[in-house]
Amino acid sequence: MRVRKNNIILERQFIAKGTVVIAEGEYGSNAFLIQSGSVRVYTRHDGREVELAQLGTGQIFGEMAMVFDGPRTASVQATEDCNLIVISRHQFIKKLEESDATVRAIVHMLTQRIIDSNNTLINKKSDFQDLKETAQTIYQNIAFGLSPQEKISFQNKVLPHLESLLHALDQFRAS
Repeated sequence: MRVRKNNIILERQFIAKGTVVIAEGEYGSNAFLIQSGSVRVYTRHDGREVELAQLGTGQIFGEMAMVFDGPRTASVQATEDCNLIVISRHQFIKKLEESDATVRAIVHMLTQRIIDSNNTLINKKSDFQDLKETAQTIYQNIAFGLSPQEKISFQNKVLPHLESLLHALDQFRAS
């Protein structure tokens, strides 16, 4: 089914539960907006399956193929019946080209960070030190993107809990 919106034709697809929508390693040029249903994003590393995300209505997957020419970095499987809106690379590039150069640079940078983060998660051995480092990195990444006023509030509300978590992990490891 195709729907016209703002002079752009949006293709829709129904995907049955259990269907692999994207296979890691294949090349693609489309992203998918989940109109209904849910999917899981996963990869295989060292003979094990690593789940990267669970996505639902209103979320997008496959976006990396719209920015980079290369193989898909993860597989995506429907965990419920899904109705998806297909977003082509052509549509995305057209919208991106209409945007400011700063926006284009930010999109490129964020995409590269996502690739780096996924690779870090995949290569982790999942021990206590990794958990501590990951929690600290997430905290720092969130704080970095906040305004000075938000950063102070974030530090006051979240940092004591983070420090408590890190301390509890140290105590558990010591016992």
